[in-house]
Amino acid sequence: MLIEATNNEGISLTAFAGMIGVSRDTVYRWIREHSDFSDAVSRARPARVLFLERKLLRARKGAETSAAVFALKNADPEEWRDVRSVDHQHNVKVETLTDAQLYAIASQKAGAHGTVIDGEYTRTADETTQ
Repeated sequence: MLIEATNNEGISLTAFAGMIGVSRDTVYRWIREHSDFSDAVSRARPARVLFLERKLLRARKGAETSAAVFALKNADPEEWRDVRSVDHQHNVKVETLTDAQLYAIASQKAGAHGTVIDGEYTRTADETTQ
């Protein structure tokens, strides 16, 4: 019943609970206690994502598209997520930094754009000091 409802309507486990007249907690207890139901849930989750992706591909209006993307981000956050971090690595000689920049790195204060300046260092042999 769960797999059929998921394939036909793309409903969540909470919506399935409402459809059959039980609480969400009951559905999650069934997952823990009944291996057959747990297996059905494991098969229904990707079926829900398939339903929602197909809905997104057929969407024609902005709100319809936004709703499908929102549902997919919740149904499969591993594949449907916004990337929010970028890692930049720079090789900078300490001698080229200002006192303010060195202080900001040492104290991990926010930079001009509100981001924390984070730094690591590695000592290397300098030919002029050998």
